[in-house]
Amino acid sequence: MQIKKQSWSFGNVQSLCTCGLMIALYIVLSLFNIRISDTLEIRIGFLAFIAAGMIGGPVAGFATGFLGDMLNCFIRGFAYFPGFSLSYGLVGALCGLILYKARPSISRVVGCAFVEYIISITLTSAWLYLMYGTPLNVLLTSRLIKCTLNFFVNIVIIYVFVEALHRIVRQALPAQR
Repeated sequence: MQIKKQSWSFGNVQSLCTCGLMIALYIVLSLFNIRISDTLEIRIGFLAFIAAGMIGGPVAGFATGFLGDMLNCFIRGFAYFPGFSLSYGLVGALCGLILYKARPSISRVVGCAFVEYIISITLTSAWLYLMYGTPLNVLLTSRLIKCTLNFFVNIVIIYVFVEALHRIVRQALPAQR
């Protein structure tokens, strides 16, 4: 029922502008990726999907993740692979389910970091296997180490980001209070 209500509100100007702003934020944040190898990268762009999900709900989070990745590929000249768009959309949607119209807490932040962790290990490994043909056990081993280390860092990053965003949203968007 909540998703149906959100899809109706997704058509209003405020929601569309918020998604557009979060897509632009994702494109800017993706410029700061730290590339370790062809299959390992440290990213902070997912914060834009979390923000869209927190402000607009799961539908806005999914749309921002999916469209943000697609647009980022076209703008920066990367080869587009729809699996990554699906993964980013799922991160936005699931974090939207966790954070939408809820006060940020440590358990919610850990939940969002866990969502990103699981999707990064499973789906991203599968997409990289399909794209590069790297053996899945090699991908899973290297990504498990990278994602486990990132998990704890992401908890801190997400907590600081979500707390700051929550304060901004409370002041700037009275309807979201």
